[in-house]
Amino acid sequence: MHTDTPSQCMNRLIPLLAFPSSLLLAVSFLLAAFALWRYASKSRFVDFMTSAKTGICLLAIGALMLAVEGTWNVALHATWPFAIYLGVLQLSLTLTLLKGLARKAGWGFMANHLGILLIVFGAYFGAPDVTRAKMQLLREWPQNTAYTQEGLTIPLPFRIQLKDFRVDYYDDGVSPKQFTSTLSIDGTEMQTAVNSPCRAEGYTILQSGYDRQEGRYTVLQLVKEPWLPVVYAGMLLMALGAIRMLLGRWKARTTIPVIAVLTIGFTAFSIAKINFGTLMPALRSWWFVPHLFIYMVAYSLMALAVVMRWVEDRRPRLHGTTEGLVRSASGLLILGMLAGAVWARQAWGDYWSWDAKENWAAVTWLTTLVMIHMRHKQSTRAYIILILAFLALQITWYGVNYLPSAKGSLHTYNVSSN
Repeated sequence: MHTDTPSQCMNRLIPLLAFPSSLLLAVSFLLAAFALWRYASKSRFVDFMTSAKTGICLLAIGALMLAVEGTWNVALHATWPFAIYLGVLQLSLTLTLLKGLARKAGWGFMANHLGILLIVFGAYFGAPDVTRAKMQLLREWPQNTAYTQEGLTIPLPFRIQLKDFRVDYYDDGVSPKQFTSTLSIDGTEMQTAVNSPCRAEGYTILQSGYDRQEGRYTVLQLVKEPWLPVVYAGMLLMALGAIRMLLGRWKARTTIPVIAVLTIGFTAFSIAKINFGTLMPALRSWWFVPHLFIYMVAYSLMALAVVMRWVEDRRPRLHGTTEGLVRSASGLLILGMLAGAVWARQAWGDYWSWDAKENWAAVTWLTTLVMIHMRHKQSTRAYIILILAFLALQITWYGVNYLPSAKGSLHTYNVSSN
C-alpha cells in the first residue's frame, strides 16, 4: 500500500489553499488574533504567548531548525512541524504587537516586530499563490506556456518570443560578463539579463540559462508572487527598526577605531579569493558592496562584543557595552540579510531560497535576538548564547563551505573561477 510522505501531502494541499482561500485564511487569522486580545488579554494564554520566555523559546526553536536544514539540507521548511511553528510565531508576534500598541511601545520595537510579522505573514499565506516556472525559448518558436519543476504546464497571459541572445565576455574572451535575452512580449520588445529582470502581466522574467553550444535558445524563469508587496513592506519596516537599533547603542569614541581595523581585516580576508577582473554575472550588482560591507561591520561588532563581555566581568563600569554592540550587530545583520534578499530576488527570482548560507545567516541573527531578549545579560548563560552566536557567524562566513549542505549551494561558488 502506497503512503504519501508529509511533504507530498503538503504539496497536494497547497493548491487548495490558493486565492481566494489564502486571503480568507489570512483575514480569519488576523480577526481571531484580535478577538483573542480583545476578549482574553488578561488570560494566562495571552500572557504566555507575549512573554519574553516564549519569545526566546520561539527564536531558539527557529534557530535550531534552520541550523539543521542549513547543515544537512533537510527540507524542514516543507514539513508540517515548521508550518505549525510559523503559525505559532505569527500569533505570538500579533499579540505582542497589540500589547506593545496598548503600552505605547517605542517605534523601533513596533517596526521590528511588525516587519518580521509581515514578512512571515506574506510568505506563509501567500505561498499557495506563488507561481514559479521555466521555459526553454527557441528563436523561431514563440510560446505562451511554461513548466513548473513538477512538470505542470502553466499557461501565460502573453506570448513571448526570443529575438536575440547575447553573451558579453571579459577581455580574456572566455569568462562571461553578462547574459542578455532580447524578447518580444505581445509585440513589445524587452530585455532580461542577470540582475536585471523584466516584468510583464504580473510576472518577473529572469535570465536563467542558455544554449552554451550555439546560442539558439535561452532559458527563462518566470515568477509571480501576488503577496510580494506585503513581504517588501515588512522588509522596509525591519530596515527602519534595524536603523533604530544602531542609534546610541555603543560608545563611538572608544570603539570606532577597533571596529574599523576589524572591518578592514574581515573584508580583506573575504575578498582575497575574489577575482574582480572576471566577476561572475550574478555578483555584478550594485548590491554587492553594501551587502558585503554591512556584514563585515556586523562581524567586527560581534567579535568585539565577545571580547568586551570578558572585559566587563573585570571592569563593572563597562557594563552595557556588550549589549550595545550586540544590538548594533543584530541591526546590521538585519540590513545585510535584507540587502541580500532583494539582490537574490533580482538575480534568481527568490528572496529566500533556504540555501545553506542563508539559513546560517538567519541562525546567527536569531541567536543574537535570544541574547537581546534575555533579562540578565550579564549572566553566564547570556555569555554562552553570545559565544554560540559568534560560532554561528563563523559557519556563515566560511564554515558553510565544508558542510554537507554546501553541495549545490548558490552561495558557495568559487568566485575566483571562470
